[in-house]
Amino acid sequence: MAAQMQALGLRDVRLEPFRSSPSTYRPFVLAFLAPLLGTLLAWLPGGTWTLGAAALLSALGAGGMLAETELAPNWMRILLPRAGSQNAVGALPPESTAQRRAILCAHLDTHRTPLFYSSKAWNHLFAILVPGAFAGSAVAAVACALGALLAWEGARWIGLAAAPLGLVALGLCLSADWTPFSPGANDNASGVAVVLDLADRLRTHPLQHTEVWLAFTGCEEVGAYGMAAFLDAHAGQLGKEAVYIALDQVGIGRLTYLTADGLVLKRRTHPHALDLARTAASALPDLAVREQVGLAYTDALVATKRGLVALTLCSLPAPGSDETAGWHQMTDTPEHIDPGSLAAACAFAWQVLQDIDRS
Repeated sequence: MAAQMQALGLRDVRLEPFRSSPSTYRPFVLAFLAPLLGTLLAWLPGGTWTLGAAALLSALGAGGMLAETELAPNWMRILLPRAGSQNAVGALPPESTAQRRAILCAHLDTHRTPLFYSSKAWNHLFAILVPGAFAGSAVAAVACALGALLAWEGARWIGLAAAPLGLVALGLCLSADWTPFSPGANDNASGVAVVLDLADRLRTHPLQHTEVWLAFTGCEEVGAYGMAAFLDAHAGQLGKEAVYIALDQVGIGRLTYLTADGLVLKRRTHPHALDLARTAASALPDLAVREQVGLAYTDALVATKRGLVALTLCSLPAPGSDETAGWHQMTDTPEHIDPGSLAAACAFAWQVLQDIDRS
């Protein structure tokens, strides 16, 4: 990507290293394991202190799980090893004086292909299983704490009842890191292609007053570490008014922008970002762009949590259609990419950039 940006004549092209977790699933392994250890501990002789320890371990599991889904610092990240990655960054100057900035973002990494992404039925089951395991850990923490305070030994049965969900979730997360990585044509070579196409267009048709940055991020799939590193390095320089546009899976289906982002807690998209999206949608009625709440998280979530103006563009198969996005599957290969979906994403993102420049 750095070489591509240099060939396109971008300025200040550079690679920016950072440290990241090498796995999506290892933090969750610890989060599921802690309550299970607590359940075992609660059944050891010793009375209230074992229930108190079980409550602590269950609380650590529930709290760590929630924090990890929020891409927030937590005790699991402290314990687990880190590995090196990097972002590729460049910029395109405007025709005249720079008065505002826009950042086009696309992540470069792909995801593993665990069993629970293999079909819609598995998707739905896993979507129930993870919140269920979290709720079980939280309930076990409260019950064991009350058991320790009130000398109520029946509390240990509540933890035992919650254990099967956590055990299944633990097994699935352990197995995930043994699966191959997806080829990643849609997720996210499609977003990368659209950003490069927009950069090529901006090279010959620069905006009047908007400097456009390109941020190709690493490690989005394991917790958006690349986007966090980019913001740590540049958010102050770019300013609060900068607009971040994340293109993620724009190669199959109907173009969509997200009104909220997040894996469990849904963070509402910044109002100004939604205004820009809706204005562009009105200007391009033939694209029939739709809006919806995101299913998981994207790089934009990191910016949204910091109060920044961030918008995610993606394309989703129409409900009931035979299209499949190949999300985290080995079928995510180039022959399934729809050039029309790519063109729609390009046109819409270009319209958003024009509206930013005229604002």
